[in-house]
Amino acid sequence: MRLRLQVEDIRRVIVVAVGLVLVTLLLLWLAPEKDGSRTIFEAVRSSRLAQSEARERTAERSAAEEPQAGVAGASAGAEDDAGAISPLPGTSPEAGDEQDDAPLERLPPRPPLSDETLQADTPRPQLLPRPVALDGARIAYRQGVIVLPGVEALPLAERCGTGADAFPCGVMARTELRRFLRGRSIECDVPGDFGIRRGEANSACTVAGEDIGRWVIENGWGKATAGGPYVEAQAAAKKARRGVWQYDATPTQ
Repeated sequence: MRLRLQVEDIRRVIVVAVGLVLVTLLLLWLAPEKDGSRTIFEAVRSSRLAQSEARERTAERSAAEEPQAGVAGASAGAEDDAGAISPLPGTSPEAGDEQDDAPLERLPPRPPLSDETLQADTPRPQLLPRPVALDGARIAYRQGVIVLPGVEALPLAERCGTGADAFPCGVMARTELRRFLRGRSIECDVPGDFGIRRGEANSACTVAGEDIGRWVIENGWGKATAGGPYVEAQAAAKKARRGVWQYDATPTQ
């Protein structure tokens, strides 16, 4: 019994001590500030009121300044009785009138961006990759065909020479031209869209700077047209008996 009473007494003492601590803290929280006129709650409330009053004063000050700025802007841009805007300080209306009456200086025209003589469809040098020779005077590029001017191609079925010396000179001329090109890119004067659609174009072409038509005639794998640029080259090929001229100059069917 004594032991139980002692435990209950200890619990009672602890509860009383805790209660006293809580009461003390509450009194400290509710205690007035140092000046003794306000409690903590009143101080918080007064600080909020002070902040709201400061915001109101700032808004009133801004509202008072805006009309003055508007009046200043209106006076700066006010028009006179004649409806003209007042000149800026340091200037006079006469100076503006003199400037308006001064003659305008006409600038020279700029040079054209491109040669006006060239039209959109005017043939220009174009680099055509992977050409294919159709015969001694025609070269295919995509869907287009280039005809070499001044060159008369031999028909593919044509044979040159007689007897045992006869050979398919038409097919051989195409083969030799293909070997010469070797799939290298050729440069021809054709429109920029050449090869996109089916069509032919007459143009002298070069490969690695060498005239393809002249090469065909000089090596005897084609005939020069009368009055064309390769007549002398054909005479030299005949004399040297190159290509179709190596056995007999007279072709046979």
